[in-house]
Amino acid sequence: MPDGDTRKTLIGRRRPTKLASLLAIVLIAGRVSLAQEAPTAPPLPASSVSADSELLKELRELRREVKEAKADVGRLQGELSTIRAYQSTPAPPVQHAPEPSSPGYDLQEGTGQGRPEGKGETTDEDAGVGDFPVPLTQSFHDAKRKTGAGDNFPLKGSYRYNGKGTGALGGGGYFHIGDENDEFTLNLTNQITIDGAFFDRQNMPTSFQGFFVPFARTFLYGNITKDWKYQIGTQGFAGQFNLLDMWMSYSFGDWLTLRAGKGLSPPLYEYYAFSPALEPVITNSPVFQFAGKRQLGVMATGNLFNKRMQYWSGIGNSGTSFFYDLNRNVEYNGAVTFKPFENSTTALNGLGGGVGGSVGEQHYSLQQSNVSFLNGAGEPTTNSAFINASGVPFFTYNSNVSANGLRSRIAPHIFWFGRFSFLAEYMNFSRQLTDGVTSGRSTQRAFYVNASYFLTGERDFSGSGFQAYSTVTPLRPFIPSRGEWGPGAWQIAAQYAMVNTGTGDFARGFADPTTSTNRLDSVMVGLNWWPNKYTRLSFDYLWNGLNNAIPLNGPAPIDTFSTVWMRFAMFF
Repeated sequence: MPDGDTRKTLIGRRRPTKLASLLAIVLIAGRVSLAQEAPTAPPLPASSVSADSELLKELRELRREVKEAKADVGRLQGELSTIRAYQSTPAPPVQHAPEPSSPGYDLQEGTGQGRPEGKGETTDEDAGVGDFPVPLTQSFHDAKRKTGAGDNFPLKGSYRYNGKGTGALGGGGYFHIGDENDEFTLNLTNQITIDGAFFDRQNMPTSFQGFFVPFARTFLYGNITKDWKYQIGTQGFAGQFNLLDMWMSYSFGDWLTLRAGKGLSPPLYEYYAFSPALEPVITNSPVFQFAGKRQLGVMATGNLFNKRMQYWSGIGNSGTSFFYDLNRNVEYNGAVTFKPFENSTTALNGLGGGVGGSVGEQHYSLQQSNVSFLNGAGEPTTNSAFINASGVPFFTYNSNVSANGLRSRIAPHIFWFGRFSFLAEYMNFSRQLTDGVTSGRSTQRAFYVNASYFLTGERDFSGSGFQAYSTVTPLRPFIPSRGEWGPGAWQIAAQYAMVNTGTGDFARGFADPTTSTNRLDSVMVGLNWWPNKYTRLSFDYLWNGLNNAIPLNGPAPIDTFSTVWMRFAMFF
């Protein structure tokens, strides 16, 4: 509301009280004047004494009302002075920040259930203009400039839902606290998963078996003014707990956001573009172990050409998801994704693709015993072994092997998101290794193919090259407490993946061919049920095949094993 309207409203609210007060003053003045002008009269008879006492009582009541009226006039004058002061120095216009292009969140109005009413009253003890509430339309700009309130402005909370593939976890419910203009916000979101993985063999060397918690994630994120943003994430991972994300960023607009800290980084679209709990199959492919994961450094991200192109470009510590650098080197990480039909209304809108990569010097032992690796919540890795999707190692380097030179990764990807979704990605992972005697370049090649389809008609969010696998809003939800008995959203999914570690490491003596093998093939098929937009239940079957039999769970070598895998996940 403009300041002029505020003044009219405030005065309008006080006008009946003011007129009544002035009328009381006139009546009192008239009574006093008549009393002074009356001639001296003989003593009144006893019958008139009671009438005089009633008159005195009424006079005292009128005097009390006059006193209250004067106080009201004083408050009106103070409020009027404050309004005039605000008009003389208008607050700068508040502009809405563009949608962030970096991972983390979307704080724009309309992405959830609407911005909550941030208006309210606050008390300014140091205002110096009387002890009265700050006007309802006052923003923190006004409070700071005219009353000295500084950051003493009202906050309001709400619960929201974001179904557009944004947010720290790729959509879902979140708690929101912010001022009336969302200049300062704090959001809280969670992802919890409870799994049951049951192998067809005993004593498999992995933590992912029986009932377990693969990850429990909590994120705090928001903005300090419209341009500065932050995110803090923690993760509980199969008995470990540590920092997952911690970054701060400055947004110049949708075309450029500069981020500093620890956060998602390319390459591997499967890892940086969405949460593993939102992939159609129950978890990431075995290609995930070659990803950039969450590097600690600086990163520039943005959307160009009306969201038809998204880019990532930054440098960070060497290694993968280290909490500090193991040497003095840095690594470059970057990616670009194109969606040429982003603004099309045809089925081609969901089509896109791109490439990610990294390059940098690596000098460290592959066997690390520091606590940040032992309790790294599943993130830090030196790739001292290669595993399948359920964490079973099929290739392990000898303890004396170290990274000793350039490491490079290149990972092209292609996708189509809709009711039917398709995602495929290839990874070339190459690095220089040594055991102190022999040195050589070790190269691994891997790929995966995802396919999924909604039986009940829902669609994956096509995104802009980021977070396309998101939470799903069923067309007919199953919420008995609301009297909604629909089927929910049902989705079928499948994945084929292959990892080939090559034969060079065996030839150079970096690994033992009697306990390791160099190729893994895996097939995963599953069924997902979203009874509502906050909850997902998954039922999958995972088959793994090795090109050579090795002793995984005992002295007898095996070359195949399988898992029945179930998950209960919530996003709130």
